[in-house]
Amino acid sequence: MGATMTQKILARSSGREAVGHGEIIWASPDLVTAPEVSFSAYIKRIREIGVTRLAHPERVAVVIDHEVPVHSIAGAERNKLTRQLAQEWSVGHFFDGVGITHPLMVERGLVAPGMFAAGADSHAPGLGAVGALSVPFGFEVSMVLATGQIWMKVPETIRVRLHGACRPGVAARDIVLATMQQLDDEATSYRVIEYQGEGLSTLSVPERMTICGLCVDAGAKSGIAEVDRRCADYLREHGVSDPQLLTSDADAEFAMTIDLDLSTLTPRVSIPPSPNHVREAQAMSGIAIQHAYIGSCVSGSIEDIRSAAAILRGRKVHAGVNLLVIPATQQVFRQALQEGLLTELAAAGANISPSTCGPCFGGIAQLTAGERRISTSTRNDPGRMGSNEAEIFLASAMTVAASAITGHITDPRAYAEGGAA
Repeated sequence: MGATMTQKILARSSGREAVGHGEIIWASPDLVTAPEVSFSAYIKRIREIGVTRLAHPERVAVVIDHEVPVHSIAGAERNKLTRQLAQEWSVGHFFDGVGITHPLMVERGLVAPGMFAAGADSHAPGLGAVGALSVPFGFEVSMVLATGQIWMKVPETIRVRLHGACRPGVAARDIVLATMQQLDDEATSYRVIEYQGEGLSTLSVPERMTICGLCVDAGAKSGIAEVDRRCADYLREHGVSDPQLLTSDADAEFAMTIDLDLSTLTPRVSIPPSPNHVREAQAMSGIAIQHAYIGSCVSGSIEDIRSAAAILRGRKVHAGVNLLVIPATQQVFRQALQEGLLTELAAAGANISPSTCGPCFGGIAQLTAGERRISTSTRNDPGRMGSNEAEIFLASAMTVAASAITGHITDPRAYAEGGAA
Protein backbone atom coordinates (compact mmCIF):
# COMPACT_ATOMS: atom_id res chain seq x y z
CA MET A 1 0.00 0.00 0.00
CA GLY A 2 1.29 3.45 -0.95
CA ALA A 3 1.33 6.55 1.24
CA THR A 4 -0.56 9.82 1.20
CA MET A 5 1.29 13.14 1.28
CA THR A 6 0.43 13.41 4.96
CA GLN A 7 1.84 9.96 5.74
CA LYS A 8 5.06 10.73 3.87
CA ILE A 9 5.58 13.98 5.73
CA LEU A 10 4.84 12.55 9.18
CA ALA A 11 7.03 9.51 8.53
CA ARG A 12 10.00 11.73 7.70
CA SER A 13 9.41 14.11 10.60
CA SER A 14 9.16 11.21 13.07
CA GLY A 15 12.23 9.38 11.74
CA ARG A 16 10.20 6.46 10.41
CA GLU A 17 10.18 4.72 7.05
CA ALA A 18 6.39 4.62 7.08
CA VAL A 19 3.46 5.45 9.36
CA GLY A 20 -0.06 4.05 9.36
CA HIS A 21 -3.36 5.83 9.79
CA GLY A 22 -4.29 6.08 13.45
CA GLU A 23 -0.76 5.53 14.77
CA ILE A 24 0.42 7.78 17.59
CA ILE A 25 3.79 9.28 16.69
CA TRP A 26 6.26 11.83 18.01
CA ALA A 27 7.12 14.26 15.24
CA SER A 28 9.63 17.10 15.01
CA PRO A 29 8.18 20.17 13.26
CA ASP A 30 10.42 21.94 10.75
CA LEU A 31 8.70 25.25 11.46
CA VAL A 32 6.77 26.65 14.41
CA THR A 33 4.72 29.81 13.92
CA ALA A 34 3.24 31.99 16.67
CA PRO A 35 1.56 35.41 16.60
CA GLU A 36 2.12 38.05 19.24
CA VAL A 37 -1.24 37.36 20.86
CA SER A 38 -0.03 33.98 22.13
CA PHE A 39 3.78 33.88 22.03
CA SER A 40 4.36 35.53 25.42
CA ALA A 41 1.94 33.08 27.06
CA TYR A 42 3.91 30.14 25.65
CA ILE A 43 7.16 31.56 26.96
CA LYS A 44 5.60 32.15 30.38
CA ARG A 45 4.44 28.55 30.49
CA ILE A 46 7.77 26.96 29.60
CA ARG A 47 9.61 29.29 31.98
CA GLU A 48 7.37 28.05 34.81
CA ILE A 49 8.61 24.49 34.24
CA GLY A 50 12.25 25.54 34.19
CA VAL A 51 12.92 25.76 30.45
CA THR A 52 15.48 28.46 29.69
CA ARG A 53 15.97 28.15 25.94
CA LEU A 54 14.05 27.07 22.85
CA ALA A 55 14.82 23.60 21.53
CA HIS A 56 15.23 24.84 17.95
CA PRO A 57 15.06 28.65 17.86
CA GLU A 58 16.10 28.65 14.19
CA ARG A 59 12.80 26.89 13.35
CA VAL A 60 10.60 29.41 15.16
CA ALA A 61 8.80 32.31 13.47
CA VAL A 62 7.07 34.95 15.60
CA VAL A 63 4.90 37.54 13.89
CA ILE A 64 3.27 40.72 15.17
CA ASP A 65 0.21 40.81 12.92
CA HIS A 66 -3.00 40.99 14.96
CA GLU A 67 -2.94 44.57 16.25
CA VAL A 68 -1.21 46.54 13.49
CA PRO A 69 -1.10 49.47 13.85
CA VAL A 70 -1.49 49.05 17.58
CA HIS A 71 -4.72 50.65 18.86
CA SER A 72 -4.77 49.86 22.58
CA ILE A 73 -2.48 50.16 25.57
CA ALA A 74 -2.78 46.42 26.14
CA GLY A 75 -1.77 45.79 22.53
CA ALA A 76 1.18 48.16 22.81
CA GLU A 77 2.41 46.38 25.94
CA ARG A 78 1.95 42.98 24.31
CA ASN A 79 3.84 44.00 21.17
CA LYS A 80 6.66 45.48 23.25
CA LEU A 81 6.92 42.27 25.29
CA THR A 82 6.89 40.16 22.09
CA ARG A 83 9.84 42.14 20.69
CA GLN A 84 11.78 41.68 23.92
CA LEU A 85 11.08 37.95 24.16
CA ALA A 86 11.91 37.31 20.51
CA GLN A 87 15.35 38.79 21.12
CA GLU A 88 15.92 37.17 24.51
CA TRP A 89 14.98 33.71 23.25
CA SER A 90 16.92 34.05 19.96
CA VAL A 91 13.87 33.51 17.74
CA GLY A 92 15.11 32.64 14.26
CA HIS A 93 12.49 34.58 12.30
CA PHE A 94 10.81 37.67 13.72
CA PHE A 95 8.45 39.88 11.73
CA ASP A 96 7.09 43.10 13.16
CA GLY A 97 4.03 44.46 11.39
CA VAL A 98 5.03 43.43 7.86
CA GLY A 99 2.25 40.98 7.12
CA ILE A 100 -0.04 38.19 8.26
CA THR A 101 1.74 35.04 9.42
CA HIS A 102 0.74 32.34 6.93
CA PRO A 103 1.13 34.20 3.63
CA LEU A 104 4.30 35.78 5.03
CA MET A 105 5.87 32.34 5.64
CA VAL A 106 5.30 31.33 2.02
CA GLU A 107 6.25 34.74 0.59
CA ARG A 108 9.59 34.72 2.49
CA GLY A 109 10.50 31.20 1.35
CA LEU A 110 10.34 29.66 4.81
CA VAL A 111 8.10 26.77 3.74
CA ALA A 112 8.94 23.99 1.30
CA PRO A 113 7.22 20.81 0.10
CA GLY A 114 7.38 17.97 2.60
CA MET A 115 7.79 20.14 5.68
CA PHE A 116 5.82 19.61 8.87
CA ALA A 117 4.75 22.85 10.56
CA ALA A 118 3.07 23.53 13.89
CA GLY A 119 1.05 26.72 13.96
CA ALA A 120 -0.42 28.62 16.88
CA ASP A 121 -3.35 29.77 14.76
CA SER A 122 -6.39 27.93 13.47
CA HIS A 123 -5.69 28.79 9.82
CA ALA A 124 -2.08 27.58 9.80
CA PRO A 125 -3.13 24.89 7.23
CA GLY A 126 -2.78 27.57 4.57
CA LEU A 127 0.87 26.47 4.31
CA GLY A 128 -0.46 23.29 2.73
CA ALA A 129 -0.63 25.28 -0.51
CA VAL A 130 3.04 24.45 -1.10
CA GLY A 131 2.87 20.82 -0.04
CA ALA A 132 3.63 21.26 3.66
CA LEU A 133 1.56 19.66 6.38
CA SER A 134 0.72 22.52 8.73
CA VAL A 135 -1.34 21.62 11.78
CA PRO A 136 -2.88 24.16 14.17
CA PHE A 137 -2.24 23.62 17.86
CA GLY A 138 -3.12 25.55 21.01
CA PHE A 139 -1.01 25.54 24.14
CA GLU A 140 0.66 22.39 22.80
CA VAL A 141 2.91 24.80 20.90
CA SER A 142 4.72 25.40 24.19
CA MET A 143 5.73 21.70 24.11
CA VAL A 144 7.23 22.13 20.65
CA LEU A 145 9.10 25.27 21.71
CA ALA A 146 10.52 23.50 24.75
CA THR A 147 11.28 20.04 23.34
CA GLY A 148 11.22 20.34 19.56
CA GLN A 149 8.63 17.56 19.34
CA ILE A 150 4.90 16.97 19.53
CA TRP A 151 2.79 13.85 19.56
CA MET A 152 -0.15 13.35 17.25
CA LYS A 153 -2.23 10.66 15.64
CA VAL A 154 -1.60 10.09 11.94
CA PRO A 155 -4.78 11.38 10.24
CA GLU A 156 -6.61 9.84 7.32
CA THR A 157 -6.95 11.86 4.13
CA ILE A 158 -9.96 12.97 2.11
CA ARG A 159 -9.02 13.32 -1.55
CA VAL A 160 -10.59 16.15 -3.58
CA ARG A 161 -9.87 15.86 -7.30
CA LEU A 162 -10.26 19.09 -9.25
CA HIS A 163 -11.16 19.01 -12.94
CA GLY A 164 -11.45 21.79 -15.50
CA ALA A 165 -11.17 25.49 -14.69
CA CYS A 166 -13.31 28.12 -12.98
CA ARG A 167 -15.40 30.42 -15.17
CA PRO A 168 -15.21 34.23 -14.82
CA GLY A 169 -16.65 35.34 -11.49
CA VAL A 170 -15.87 32.05 -9.74
CA ALA A 171 -12.90 31.96 -7.35
CA ALA A 172 -10.84 29.68 -5.12
CA ARG A 173 -13.15 30.48 -2.19
CA ASP A 174 -16.03 28.96 -4.18
CA ILE A 175 -14.02 25.75 -4.61
CA VAL A 176 -13.57 25.22 -0.89
CA LEU A 177 -17.19 26.20 -0.17
CA ALA A 178 -18.33 23.64 -2.75
CA THR A 179 -16.12 21.10 -0.98
CA MET A 180 -17.72 21.98 2.36
CA GLN A 181 -21.17 21.31 0.91
CA GLN A 182 -20.21 17.68 0.31
CA LEU A 183 -18.78 17.09 3.79
CA ASP A 184 -19.97 17.14 7.39
CA ASP A 185 -18.20 17.20 10.74
CA GLU A 186 -18.24 13.41 10.99
CA ALA A 187 -16.58 13.02 7.58
CA THR A 188 -13.85 15.59 8.25
CA SER A 189 -13.10 14.87 11.92
CA TYR A 190 -9.33 14.40 12.40
CA ARG A 191 -8.77 14.10 8.66
CA VAL A 192 -6.69 16.05 6.16
CA ILE A 193 -8.26 17.35 2.95
CA GLU A 194 -5.88 16.91 0.01
CA TYR A 195 -6.48 18.75 -3.27
CA GLN A 196 -5.14 17.24 -6.46
CA GLY A 197 -5.96 16.80 -10.15
CA GLU A 198 -5.39 18.73 -13.35
CA GLY A 199 -7.74 21.49 -12.18
CA LEU A 200 -5.27 22.36 -9.43
CA SER A 201 -2.80 23.60 -12.06
CA THR A 202 -5.22 26.44 -12.89
CA LEU A 203 -4.81 27.83 -9.35
CA SER A 204 -1.95 30.06 -8.20
CA VAL A 205 -0.18 29.37 -4.91
CA PRO A 206 -2.11 32.16 -3.10
CA GLU A 207 -5.35 30.63 -4.41
CA ARG A 208 -4.20 27.27 -3.07
CA MET A 209 -3.61 28.96 0.28
CA THR A 210 -7.29 29.88 0.24
CA ILE A 211 -8.51 26.33 -0.33
CA CYS A 212 -6.05 24.79 2.14
CA GLY A 213 -6.38 27.44 4.84
CA LEU A 214 -10.15 27.18 4.93
CA CYS A 215 -10.18 23.37 5.26
CA VAL A 216 -10.13 23.77 9.03
CA ASP A 217 -13.51 25.51 8.79
CA ALA A 218 -14.88 22.36 7.19
CA GLY A 219 -13.87 20.58 10.40
CA ALA A 220 -10.67 19.05 9.00
CA LYS A 221 -7.36 18.69 10.84
CA SER A 222 -5.51 20.36 7.98
CA GLY A 223 -5.44 20.90 4.23
CA ILE A 224 -2.75 20.23 1.64
CA ALA A 225 -2.29 20.47 -2.12
CA GLU A 226 -0.08 18.30 -4.27
CA VAL A 227 3.04 20.03 -5.53
CA ASP A 228 3.18 20.51 -9.30
CA ARG A 229 5.57 22.47 -11.51
CA ARG A 230 3.57 25.68 -11.16
CA CYS A 231 3.98 25.51 -7.39
CA ALA A 232 7.67 24.61 -7.67
CA ASP A 233 8.30 27.57 -9.99
CA TYR A 234 6.58 29.90 -7.52
CA LEU A 235 8.73 28.61 -4.67
CA ARG A 236 11.96 29.12 -6.63
CA GLU A 237 10.91 32.72 -7.28
CA HIS A 238 10.45 33.15 -3.54
CA GLY A 239 13.80 31.81 -2.40
CA VAL A 240 13.23 28.07 -2.00
CA SER A 241 16.11 26.20 -3.57
CA ASP A 242 15.30 23.04 -5.52
CA PRO A 243 11.68 22.49 -4.38
CA GLN A 244 10.62 18.90 -4.98
CA LEU A 245 7.36 17.79 -6.57
CA LEU A 246 5.26 15.92 -4.01
CA THR A 247 2.10 13.86 -4.45
CA SER A 248 0.36 10.94 -2.81
CA ASP A 249 1.17 7.53 -4.22
CA ALA A 250 -1.24 6.14 -6.82
CA ASP A 251 -2.13 3.26 -4.50
CA ALA A 252 -2.46 5.36 -1.33
CA GLU A 253 -5.50 4.73 0.84
CA PHE A 254 -8.01 7.57 1.13
CA ALA A 255 -10.94 7.81 3.53
CA MET A 256 -13.11 9.16 0.72
CA THR A 257 -12.85 10.86 -2.67
CA ILE A 258 -14.71 13.89 -4.01
CA ASP A 259 -14.60 15.02 -7.64
CA LEU A 260 -15.26 18.68 -8.48
CA ASP A 261 -15.75 20.02 -12.01
CA LEU A 262 -14.59 23.61 -11.61
CA SER A 263 -16.32 24.69 -14.82
CA THR A 264 -19.73 24.00 -13.25
CA LEU A 265 -19.15 25.90 -9.98
CA THR A 266 -21.04 29.07 -9.13
CA PRO A 267 -20.26 31.83 -6.61
CA ARG A 268 -21.13 30.82 -3.07
CA VAL A 269 -21.55 32.52 0.31
CA SER A 270 -21.13 31.25 3.88
CA ILE A 271 -24.02 32.44 6.00
CA PRO A 272 -24.05 32.92 9.80
CA PRO A 273 -23.24 31.37 12.16
CA SER A 274 -20.69 29.05 10.54
CA PRO A 275 -18.42 28.99 7.46
CA ASN A 276 -19.81 25.61 6.41
CA HIS A 277 -23.37 26.93 6.11
CA VAL A 278 -23.13 27.56 2.37
CA ARG A 279 -25.63 29.04 -0.10
CA GLU A 280 -25.55 30.14 -3.75
CA ALA A 281 -24.71 33.85 -4.03
CA GLN A 282 -27.44 34.42 -6.62
CA ALA A 283 -30.04 33.27 -4.07
CA MET A 284 -28.90 35.84 -1.50
CA SER A 285 -29.62 39.05 -3.40
CA GLY A 286 -32.30 40.16 -0.94
CA ILE A 287 -29.79 40.58 1.90
CA ALA A 288 -28.58 44.17 2.34
CA ILE A 289 -25.08 44.85 3.70
CA GLN A 290 -23.52 47.93 5.28
CA HIS A 291 -19.90 46.77 5.39
CA ALA A 292 -17.56 44.87 3.07
CA TYR A 293 -14.05 43.60 3.76
CA ILE A 294 -11.36 42.19 1.47
CA GLY A 295 -8.30 40.80 3.26
CA SER A 296 -7.18 38.16 5.82
CA CYS A 297 -4.63 35.33 5.70
CA VAL A 298 -6.69 33.42 3.12
CA SER A 299 -7.89 36.26 0.88
CA GLY A 300 -5.53 39.23 0.97
CA SER A 301 -3.31 38.16 -1.95
CA ILE A 302 -2.43 40.19 -5.02
CA GLU A 303 -4.82 37.96 -7.00
CA ASP A 304 -7.68 38.85 -4.64
CA ILE A 305 -6.91 42.55 -4.91
CA ARG A 306 -6.65 42.36 -8.70
CA SER A 307 -9.98 40.57 -8.98
CA ALA A 308 -11.70 43.08 -6.70
CA ALA A 309 -10.20 46.03 -8.59
CA ALA A 310 -11.40 44.55 -11.88
CA ILE A 311 -14.96 44.36 -10.56
CA LEU A 312 -14.84 47.91 -9.18
CA ARG A 313 -13.05 49.47 -12.15
CA GLY A 314 -15.06 52.45 -13.37
CA ARG A 315 -17.69 51.90 -10.67
CA LYS A 316 -18.40 53.23 -7.18
CA VAL A 317 -18.97 51.63 -3.80
CA HIS A 318 -22.61 51.99 -2.77
CA ALA A 319 -23.26 55.11 -0.65
CA GLY A 320 -24.51 52.95 2.22
CA VAL A 321 -21.51 50.59 2.27
CA ASN A 322 -18.08 50.92 3.88
CA LEU A 323 -15.54 48.86 1.93
CA LEU A 324 -12.25 48.06 3.66
CA VAL A 325 -9.32 46.51 1.76
CA ILE A 326 -6.24 45.11 3.55
CA PRO A 327 -3.38 43.49 1.59
CA ALA A 328 -2.08 40.42 3.44
CA THR A 329 1.56 41.57 3.48
CA GLN A 330 3.54 44.73 2.86
CA GLN A 331 4.97 43.12 -0.27
CA VAL A 332 1.44 42.59 -1.61
CA PHE A 333 0.64 46.19 -0.61
CA ARG A 334 3.63 47.50 -2.60
CA GLN A 335 2.81 45.37 -5.62
CA ALA A 336 -0.83 46.48 -5.60
CA LEU A 337 0.38 50.08 -5.32
CA GLN A 338 2.79 49.67 -8.24
CA GLU A 339 0.06 48.13 -10.41
CA GLY A 340 -2.29 51.01 -9.62
CA LEU A 341 -4.81 48.70 -7.98
CA LEU A 342 -4.98 50.59 -4.70
CA THR A 343 -5.52 53.84 -6.59
CA GLU A 344 -8.41 52.25 -8.47
CA LEU A 345 -9.94 50.86 -5.31
CA ALA A 346 -9.60 54.18 -3.49
CA ALA A 347 -11.17 55.97 -6.47
CA ALA A 348 -14.11 53.59 -6.22
CA GLY A 349 -14.56 54.52 -2.56
CA ALA A 350 -12.63 51.82 -0.72
CA ASN A 351 -10.60 52.46 2.42
CA ILE A 352 -7.11 50.89 2.41
CA SER A 353 -5.37 49.74 5.59
CA PRO A 354 -1.89 48.37 6.42
CA SER A 355 -1.40 44.60 6.53
CA THR A 356 -3.05 43.16 9.63
CA CYS A 357 -5.37 40.45 10.95
CA GLY A 358 -7.41 43.31 12.47
CA PRO A 359 -11.02 42.86 11.27
CA CYS A 360 -10.92 39.05 11.21
CA PHE A 361 -9.42 39.08 14.70
CA GLY A 362 -12.15 41.52 15.80
CA GLY A 363 -9.66 44.21 16.70
CA ILE A 364 -10.69 46.95 14.25
CA ALA A 365 -13.68 47.84 12.08
CA GLN A 366 -16.14 46.34 14.54
CA LEU A 367 -19.84 45.98 13.81
CA THR A 368 -22.75 47.13 15.91
CA ALA A 369 -26.06 45.33 16.48
CA GLY A 370 -28.11 44.86 13.33
CA GLU A 371 -25.27 45.54 10.90
CA ARG A 372 -24.11 43.10 8.23
CA ARG A 373 -20.71 42.63 6.61
CA ILE A 374 -19.75 40.52 3.62
CA SER A 375 -16.14 39.51 4.06
CA THR A 376 -13.27 37.42 2.71
CA SER A 377 -12.17 36.64 6.26
CA THR A 378 -12.09 33.21 7.85
CA ARG A 379 -14.94 32.94 10.33
CA ASN A 380 -18.41 34.34 10.88
CA ASP A 381 -19.45 33.19 14.34
CA PRO A 382 -21.48 35.70 16.38
CA GLY A 383 -19.35 38.39 18.01
CA ARG A 384 -16.36 37.72 15.78
CA MET A 385 -16.35 41.31 14.51
CA GLY A 386 -18.10 43.18 17.28
CA SER A 387 -21.70 42.79 18.41
CA ASN A 388 -23.19 39.32 18.84
CA GLU A 389 -26.21 40.73 17.03
CA ALA A 390 -24.25 41.66 13.90
CA GLU A 391 -24.11 39.23 10.95
CA ILE A 392 -21.07 38.20 8.90
CA PHE A 393 -21.28 36.61 5.46
CA LEU A 394 -18.17 35.09 3.88
CA ALA A 395 -17.40 35.06 0.16
CA SER A 396 -14.72 35.59 -2.49
CA ALA A 397 -13.12 38.97 -3.17
CA MET A 398 -15.16 39.24 -6.38
CA THR A 399 -18.43 38.58 -4.58
CA VAL A 400 -17.51 41.08 -1.87
CA ALA A 401 -16.61 43.73 -4.46
CA ALA A 402 -19.83 43.21 -6.41
CA SER A 403 -21.85 43.39 -3.19
CA ALA A 404 -20.09 46.62 -2.21
CA ILE A 405 -21.31 48.17 -5.47
CA THR A 406 -24.95 47.15 -5.10
CA GLY A 407 -25.39 47.35 -1.32
CA HIS A 408 -26.67 43.78 -1.12
CA ILE A 409 -25.15 40.32 -1.56
CA THR A 410 -24.50 40.00 -5.28
CA ASP A 411 -23.41 37.26 -7.68
CA PRO A 412 -20.26 38.78 -9.26
CA ARG A 413 -20.58 37.04 -12.62
CA ALA A 414 -22.47 39.99 -14.07
CA TYR A 415 -19.43 42.18 -13.32
CA ALA A 416 -16.70 39.69 -14.24
CA GLU A 417 -14.88 39.54 -17.55
CA GLY A 418 -17.34 38.84 -20.34
CA GLY A 419 -20.31 39.90 -18.25
CA ALA A 420 -22.40 43.05 -18.35
CA ALA A 421 -23.06 44.99 -15.17
